[in-house]
Amino acid sequence: MLRKFVIICCFAVLLTACPEDLPLYSFRIMNQSNEDIFWLRGSEQYGEWYEIPSIHSHMGNIDKQKILSGDTYTQVFTDLKTALEKGWIKYWLFNYDSVNTIPWERICAERIILKEVTFNTWEDYERCNFEIAYP
Repeated sequence: MLRKFVIICCFAVLLTACPEDLPLYSFRIMNQSNEDIFWLRGSEQYGEWYEIPSIHSHMGNIDKQKILSGDTYTQVFTDLKTALEKGWIKYWLFNYDSVNTIPWERICAERIILKEVTFNTWEDYERCNFEIAYP
């Protein structure tokens, strides 16, 4: 009888000790243009895109963040609300060929960017239906 009680107690502790599943949020970037684009995501905590000294040394293979013409990229977050509590979140879209052919220093100096979208609150994400469309 004691053994059954211990097993039931252990089972109950395991069930109640498991953390709740974190909510998942999907965010889409839709490239509705005739050109391939490259995207970056930043936050107030880490700074603006033009503060990154070199995109290739920072990112390595930038093809991971390439969105082909007419394609959609979907990113899934579990920590989106937590990240917004620390400040703004921004998305920056660039012409992919420009990022590959123009030195990053020049892109930064001349602010060669296609689009910037800033989210300051959770409502900002909801208002745009968790997506960015380019153009």
